[in-house]
Amino acid sequence: MSDLKEIILPKELGVDVESLIVFWNKESGEAFEEGELLVEVQTDKVSFEVAAPFSGTLAEVKIKRGETAKGGQVIGTAY
Repeated sequence: MSDLKEIILPKELGVDVESLIVFWNKESGEAFEEGELLVEVQTDKVSFEVAAPFSGTLAEVKIKRGETAKGGQVIGTAY
Protein backbone atom coordinates (compact mmCIF):
# COMPACT_ATOMS: atom_id res chain seq x y z
CA MET A 1 0.00 0.00 0.00
CA SER A 2 1.29 3.44 -0.86
CA ASP A 3 1.33 6.44 1.45
CA LEU A 4 -2.03 7.66 2.72
CA LYS A 5 -3.39 10.91 1.33
CA GLU A 6 -5.71 13.20 3.29
CA ILE A 7 -9.23 14.11 2.23
CA ILE A 8 -9.81 17.58 3.65
CA LEU A 9 -13.05 19.50 4.10
CA PRO A 10 -12.71 22.62 1.92
CA LYS A 11 -12.09 25.93 3.72
CA GLU A 12 -14.36 27.97 1.41
CA LEU A 13 -17.09 28.30 4.04
CA GLY A 14 -14.60 29.29 6.72
CA VAL A 15 -12.61 27.38 9.30
CA ASP A 16 -15.01 28.43 12.08
CA VAL A 17 -18.12 27.03 10.35
CA GLU A 18 -19.39 23.68 11.67
CA SER A 19 -20.36 21.34 8.82
CA LEU A 20 -22.49 18.24 9.36
CA ILE A 21 -21.44 15.14 7.44
CA VAL A 22 -24.74 14.04 5.85
CA PHE A 23 -23.63 11.08 3.73
CA TRP A 24 -20.45 9.40 2.46
CA ASN A 25 -20.91 8.13 -1.11
CA LYS A 26 -18.09 5.59 -0.66
CA GLU A 27 -17.17 3.14 2.08
CA SER A 28 -13.69 2.14 3.22
CA GLY A 29 -12.06 -0.04 0.58
CA GLU A 30 -14.03 1.43 -2.34
CA ALA A 31 -12.20 3.09 -5.24
CA PHE A 32 -13.08 6.56 -6.53
CA GLU A 33 -12.02 8.84 -9.37
CA GLU A 34 -10.81 12.44 -9.19
CA GLY A 35 -13.83 14.75 -9.31
CA GLU A 36 -16.27 12.06 -8.14
CA LEU A 37 -18.59 13.22 -5.35
CA LEU A 38 -17.34 11.69 -2.11
CA VAL A 39 -19.34 13.25 0.70
CA GLU A 40 -22.41 15.41 1.25
CA VAL A 41 -22.06 18.16 3.85
CA GLN A 42 -24.47 20.65 5.37
CA THR A 43 -24.03 23.88 7.33
CA ASP A 44 -26.78 25.97 8.90
CA LYS A 45 -26.98 27.96 5.64
CA VAL A 46 -26.07 25.65 2.75
CA SER A 47 -25.69 22.03 1.63
CA PHE A 48 -22.88 21.00 -0.71
CA GLU A 49 -20.97 18.00 -2.02
CA VAL A 50 -17.23 17.49 -1.72
CA ALA A 51 -15.54 16.08 -4.82
CA ALA A 52 -12.50 13.83 -4.67
CA PRO A 53 -9.31 15.89 -5.12
CA PHE A 54 -7.53 12.83 -6.59
CA SER A 55 -8.24 9.23 -7.65
CA GLY A 56 -7.72 6.50 -5.09
CA THR A 57 -9.28 4.08 -2.65
CA LEU A 58 -10.96 5.25 0.55
CA ALA A 59 -8.88 3.95 3.45
CA GLU A 60 -10.64 5.46 6.47
CA VAL A 61 -13.59 7.72 7.19
CA LYS A 62 -12.37 9.93 10.05
CA ILE A 63 -15.53 12.05 10.39
CA LYS A 64 -18.56 9.79 10.12
CA ARG A 65 -22.15 10.47 9.07
CA GLY A 66 -23.87 12.62 11.70
CA GLU A 67 -20.60 14.08 13.02
CA THR A 68 -19.36 17.63 12.42
CA ALA A 69 -16.13 19.04 11.03
CA LYS A 70 -14.70 22.47 10.21
CA GLY A 71 -13.07 23.71 7.02
CA GLY A 72 -9.50 22.48 6.69
CA GLN A 73 -10.11 19.41 8.87
CA VAL A 74 -9.15 15.93 7.64
CA ILE A 75 -12.38 13.98 7.13
CA GLY A 76 -10.88 10.84 5.60
CA THR A 77 -7.79 9.18 4.17
CA ALA A 78 -7.15 7.33 0.93
CA TYR A 79 -4.37 5.51 -0.89
